[in-house]
Amino acid sequence: MKLVNCPVCGGRCSADIEKCPECGFEIRQYFEKRAVPKNTKKLPILLIAGVLIVVLLAMVLIPYDIFLNKQELAKHAEKAESLEDIFPTAQTTPDDTITLNEPATDIDVSGVYSGDDHEILVLNTDGLAYYYCNEISFTELACPWYIKDDTVNIEFSRMHCIVTSKIDDKELLFRSESANWNAELFTRLDVEPEQYLTKALSTYDPNATLNSDGTLTYQLDGISYTLPKSFIDLNDKSDKQDDWSAFVDNDAQANYVSTVLFYRSLGSFPKESDVNNNVTDFASRFLNKAAIISCTATTVAGYPGYLCEVTGYLNKGFVALQNYEVSGYIAVFNNENTHKNNYVMFVQSSSRSIDNSDVFGDILKSAH
Repeated sequence: MKLVNCPVCGGRCSADIEKCPECGFEIRQYFEKRAVPKNTKKLPILLIAGVLIVVLLAMVLIPYDIFLNKQELAKHAEKAESLEDIFPTAQTTPDDTITLNEPATDIDVSGVYSGDDHEILVLNTDGLAYYYCNEISFTELACPWYIKDDTVNIEFSRMHCIVTSKIDDKELLFRSESANWNAELFTRLDVEPEQYLTKALSTYDPNATLNSDGTLTYQLDGISYTLPKSFIDLNDKSDKQDDWSAFVDNDAQANYVSTVLFYRSLGSFPKESDVNNNVTDFASRFLNKAAIISCTATTVAGYPGYLCEVTGYLNKGFVALQNYEVSGYIAVFNNENTHKNNYVMFVQSSSRSIDNSDVFGDILKSAH
């Protein structure tokens, strides 16, 4: 029989009785509540053992996982094709189809002009034209201009057209056979071109810059890409996103559209067996009925990755371009510095009056 002291009166009594015989305090109930489970002392031992097991497993599995990752990277390196092999640099030849001539008049048309809607057109003496549109999307820089058959010609990249005007000393009425351009009258201003040519132009996307040569520079996840002049930074919801942006090359007359989309997310370098599913999941965010045709091991900006052929239909995220049937490529690579997967998707409509496949290769090769 276990004897205890009553916590109220201090009297000595059995712990098994209902109440203290001296003061009536409920002895049994009091000590039952204070009872310690028999296996309490074993819990710390079990906890320590569990922690040791976890630590030992981590010591075994982490090096093994690193070993597997190294094996995967080594396997990838053996199969990797360079972007230059996939997208060979096109051998360009000088265009001799345009024969320039001296104008029949002695009028010098170089200078600064103001358009009907207050756009600014600069015909610089170096043979490059600069068109500052009210919408930054359609601002065109460093476009070739020349005189042929007493006609001023400007080649606009973003609008995929050549505009022409008869020579005049005060105003130029530019027209085009393309529906991408509406006839517009430009009146000469008494200002110097430098007033405009030195302007630094921003774009809608805070991570993009419109360069003086008309190209776009875009940065994501510490990696910089250069896009050709034909691509436009539209004013859309992607401009407010930190993790993705889209740029478009559109020729309304040819019913042609191509888009380059950049995206990043947390993730590890996908294994070869997982690439198809990984890229399909990504593509499904932007394409309806996305289908991956094939994937090729490569490197982008020095990081291991894959280039996959894709088909599908632009989804509602592209608003006016929704339901365009497109095909192209998706590049995925893992930025080892940030531990994030980077995706670059290039797709173009089925009309091949314009084909930007080689252009996409140049964009990927520009990554650094």
